[in-house]
Amino acid sequence: MKTRWCAIGVVMLMAGVATGDVLACGDKFLVPGRAVRFELTPAARQQVAVLLFVNPASALPAVFTKLAVDPALRKAGYQPTVVTTADGLGRTLQQGGWDVVLLDLADGTAMENLSAAGASAPAVLAVALKATDSDLARAKKLYAVVLKSPTRSQSFVEAIDVTIATRRAAQAKQAKQAKGSH
Repeated sequence: MKTRWCAIGVVMLMAGVATGDVLACGDKFLVPGRAVRFELTPAARQQVAVLLFVNPASALPAVFTKLAVDPALRKAGYQPTVVTTADGLGRTLQQGGWDVVLLDLADGTAMENLSAAGASAPAVLAVALKATDSDLARAKKLYAVVLKSPTRSQSFVEAIDVTIATRRAAQAKQAKQAKGSH
């Protein structure tokens, strides 16, 4: 059994080498019984600037309270900043330096003006609570990651990890393209 998992790990590593998507030590964990999972280390998570837009008019505050999302993020190593008003979101975003903005899918229009910011814009993690299939399809085209109806706080940690990995891959691709065009 152990050799089979080691073989799977080696195959995954070699696939990463072939595609150029090799992650650093601590970024990959092999859990028997599951697929290979990529996570950020707590130290790496402390370097990530996470902004949570928890609009009191949306269903997100109830989910955050029920699932204890903020304590789970802090335990994982993130240092999230919580904003509860659209004006506060706008002011906070203008300060810059954000890697991820988490918000309710219904509040996604607040982030539409960020698309013009390009690589410096934060990646958006939209939480889809009670969304229709057409809403989900549209959201997946607009946002880096869409978290559908989370039932545990660890889902938020994992979704932020995926969002960061997606953002870093996109930034690396843009840097490679810019380097190649010179």
